[in-house]
Amino acid sequence: MWGVSESAAVWFRRARLRAGYRSQGELARVLGLSRAGCRQLESETVQGRPSRSVLPHLSRLLSVAPEELAARYGIDLERPIAEPAGLPPDVLAAIEEAVARGVARGLHEALGERARRG
Repeated sequence: MWGVSESAAVWFRRARLRAGYRSQGELARVLGLSRAGCRQLESETVQGRPSRSVLPHLSRLLSVAPEELAARYGIDLERPIAEPAGLPPDVLAAIEEAVARGVARGLHEALGERARRG
C-alpha cells in the first residue's frame, strides 16, 4: 500500500501540481467544485476530504488510483454509500442530475428547472 507519512493536504498539493493544475481554482473548475472545496483538500487545519462520488474523476485528473486517494483521506471504499434519509425524491433526483452534470451550479439549475416544470 502507499506510504502515508506526509499529510493528505501536502500530498494532495503535490499531486495537483504534478498533474499540471497550477492553482486550486483551476482544478476546482475542471471538477465542477468550488475553489473553497479544493482549498479544503489542501488545508492542514480544516482537513477536508473529497466525497466518494468525486473520487473516480479526481483520481483520473491527478493520475492516481482511487484507492490511494481514499487511503490518504481515510475514506472507506467498501462501505456502501447511504442514501440521505428524509429527502424528497425530487431533491434526490436533482442531486443526481447535478452530480451527472459535474458542475457546482448543477444543483441550483436542476432545482430551478424542476420548479419551473412543476
